[in-house]
Amino acid sequence: MKNLIIFILILFFVNCSATSKKLKSNMSIKSYNELSSHYVSCTGYGNISSIGSYKGQLSFSFISQNDSSFFQFQDFLGRKILLMWLTPNSANAWNILENKRYDLSQIKNLFPLLSVVEPMSITKFLWGEESIYNSDDFKVLGLRSDNLSVIFEKSSQEESLINKAIFKDATNNQKIEILLKSRVPSIEFIDFDKIWKLMLI
Repeated sequence: MKNLIIFILILFFVNCSATSKKLKSNMSIKSYNELSSHYVSCTGYGNISSIGSYKGQLSFSFISQNDSSFFQFQDFLGRKILLMWLTPNSANAWNILENKRYDLSQIKNLFPLLSVVEPMSITKFLWGEESIYNSDDFKVLGLRSDNLSVIFEKSSQEESLINKAIFKDATNNQKIEILLKSRVPSIEFIDFDKIWKLMLI
């Protein structure tokens, strides 16, 4: 099961609503700051796929509000297997199947890439804003930094905001893709305190 949690974190950190609606309004808005000033919360879902040493696909749903985000990961059977909570300077995860919890330092030990990709960058990605990384950013990992990259894209020409993040490790021939299939902004307030209690039970 330890391999499962590592796999999920690898898939996600390189990085709800059941509607299939996509973000169509305010097409000129490009940044997280602009979106968060027009909307209160954002919900959606997507999947994470991996090619290389780790192969597979997981689905997830998310809720994001202000500078915090909450995730629920499901396996191929639709079972909830992991809950994750991100704030600007922290990350907490709950492996539901094994009833194990991880804080930011433990997650970094499991997957050091979080030393490069900050939790806030992941929240901004959910809202459609990319973060820029270069080879120097990866030197902290002690790997061939020139062979590592994080790329943000739009899945189609119709998209106004990015909805795809791709992590590439050329040395190990590994590619991980995070695709947001739905992103729905709302002016509705979400009671994150209730959601947070799920992580503290």
